[in-house]
Amino acid sequence: MRMHLAVCVLVLLLEGATAAQDRPDFSGTWILVNPSGSASSAAQMLTVHQSLTRESVRGTPIDPPLITLAVERHSSGGVHSDLYTIGLIGGTVSGVSGNTVGTGLGGRAQTRFSTTWDGDRLVIENSYLGRPGDAVSSSAHKEVSLDAQGTLSLVVTDRSTGTEPITTNLIYRRQR
Repeated sequence: MRMHLAVCVLVLLLEGATAAQDRPDFSGTWILVNPSGSASSAAQMLTVHQSLTRESVRGTPIDPPLITLAVERHSSGGVHSDLYTIGLIGGTVSGVSGNTVGTGLGGRAQTRFSTTWDGDRLVIENSYLGRPGDAVSSSAHKEVSLDAQGTLSLVVTDRSTGTEPITTNLIYRRQR
């Protein structure tokens, strides 16, 4: 019985470790090859560092491990860094200010973010819903990544209040 339990635990641990490894590894330096759409502000180079967290700050195992991506976007305007933890969904809500009657939001601004897997595609979403009267009262940004044969394909969709969504397809090759 103990041997059977030990084998089951070993199988579960291996499944968790391989589940993290089954996903594409985005680590490395990526060079923009083919932008389509309005990509004048697209990063010409991406540097991605991927790390696995296998235990909590208290030392207890995390199964499956948390995958965190540190992404540096290099463009003519400089370097912009973002940190994404896969499986993390969250957001913020600001405090109430001023007269909130009839505003719908109660004078609050909201942000939402998520980084999740959809099959073998990584989906990164950020949205902002601002206070009434803001120049941009809402916006959304969504990136869907595909890794096939050394290519990173980003489908980026940006939406703002009062405008049509803009979709840009960016293809990057891993620098050797």
